[in-house]
Amino acid sequence: MIVVEVRPARQSRVKLLIDTGEEILIDKKTWEESAYSVHASLSDEQLVELMRVSDHRRAQSRAVYLLSKRDFSRRELEQKLCREKGRYVAENKELAQKTAARMEELGYVNDAAYAERLAVRYCTERQYPRRRIVQKLIEKGITRAMAEEAVAMLDAEDADLALEFLIRKRYTIPKEQHEAERIAAAMARYGFAGEDIRRAMRRWMEENT
Repeated sequence: MIVVEVRPARQSRVKLLIDTGEEILIDKKTWEESAYSVHASLSDEQLVELMRVSDHRRAQSRAVYLLSKRDFSRRELEQKLCREKGRYVAENKELAQKTAARMEELGYVNDAAYAERLAVRYCTERQYPRRRIVQKLIEKGITRAMAEEAVAMLDAEDADLALEFLIRKRYTIPKEQHEAERIAAAMARYGFAGEDIRRAMRRWMEENT
């Protein structure tokens, strides 16, 4: 097949017009760095390889852009790279996995460090109890072992976090049993264990009465 014309396209790409009538989008830099030009003859294998290089370059460029905005776990980045226009595209999975692995090799993705930072944030900013932090990290694509290791490094105990939760929520000191039970139920839904709830509420009421 012969490249009849090369036209500029959106998103840093060019459109190759082939003598068969096909129009193929290629990353602009990939095309410029290739050995081909207008009127060049390409075999099917050469075209496939050109498209493969283009796809990898674009995937890596997108990954670097995403990581410049915020941190991702390796699995989060894979999932993000699989999406096009808000829709999951299964065909992108293999390339997404390879790209995320490459970002990890380059040091742009570090699940252990990411887990540690998130654990501290969930603890200090949201007062999540330890078991909830572990679950949130797992939801972010962190392995359970890595999540538990990150949480083990935290200084705060769940009873202390529960007390901070009560203070942050600015609850009124309960005068009736049903009021105390309502607050305790809210803390349980937040993820605190019964013993930590009782210890925190006891300290809270002692310090405010």
